[in-house]
Amino acid sequence: MKKILTFVCTGLLAGVLSGCKTVRIQGPEVSVPPAKPRVEQAKQSLKDKKNAAAALPPVLGGLVSSDSWVIYKDKQQEEFKGHVSYDNDVYSFRADYALSERAKNRFSARGNVYVKQAEPGAPVYEAYADSARYNYQTEKGSLAAAKGKSLRLIYTDGQEPPVTAYAQQAAFDVQNGVFELSGNVRVERPDPSGLQTLRAQKAVYLQPQNHLTLQGGAQLSDPQRTLQAQTIIYDGAKNYSYAYGSRPLLRGQSEMGTFAIIADKVQADNAGNQVVLDGKVQGWLVSPQINDAAVNDKF
Repeated sequence: MKKILTFVCTGLLAGVLSGCKTVRIQGPEVSVPPAKPRVEQAKQSLKDKKNAAAALPPVLGGLVSSDSWVIYKDKQQEEFKGHVSYDNDVYSFRADYALSERAKNRFSARGNVYVKQAEPGAPVYEAYADSARYNYQTEKGSLAAAKGKSLRLIYTDGQEPPVTAYAQQAAFDVQNGVFELSGNVRVERPDPSGLQTLRAQKAVYLQPQNHLTLQGGAQLSDPQRTLQAQTIIYDGAKNYSYAYGSRPLLRGQSEMGTFAIIADKVQADNAGNQVVLDGKVQGWLVSPQINDAAVNDKF
């Protein structure tokens, strides 16, 4: 379960959303000056680029490319428009528009936003969204999808199948390891036994505690079992999971047959070896052995 939400660790944005320079510049239309002023203007433009490059964190080590780049000195802002892209050995970034606000330690982007972190020998993180914002001083940020759409997060670890999450919004605090997905949250993890799926209206993951909370129509399912409740909590530190609210329903198949159980609270160890049901427990079991037993012929 820890892997299911680890990829939400969008610290992958930290190295990308922290300042920029460009390789293509298109400024506003101006009248053509005499030759000498034009040379002076070119020198000043080159000086501005060198100053911008000197202010960049060493981790970037690459170039931001865009169709248009405008510097607002008074506001300490840099605006990038059209085919904004950035690549180095670890980070990749794409967007239709980006704005660097150095005075606020903030970088924002919108339009076909794509971010990727791929450190050598480490898991690969990818994010697709319609807008993104990151404060590289507080290490807090957010991702959002346009109305009617979902953002997508992908976590790939070595030979394991990729884990994919969908939501309408994502907020993260890299410094404290807090990550939150909201709005029709769905997480899918392929497994040899079939697809494992997590659903909720809100998912909050506390990385240092390995603690996950699913709220609002929470559901965990695999090809054999489905657990539904208002709230589901995964506690990695205590090795237990809890489900409560809206009379949790556990249904599926086991060696004994098909079953469905309703209770006020369901508790289990994270390996699923021990399940405890409390409060008004009700349910049924359909066993092929019982159905085929000779005693049924008497009825």
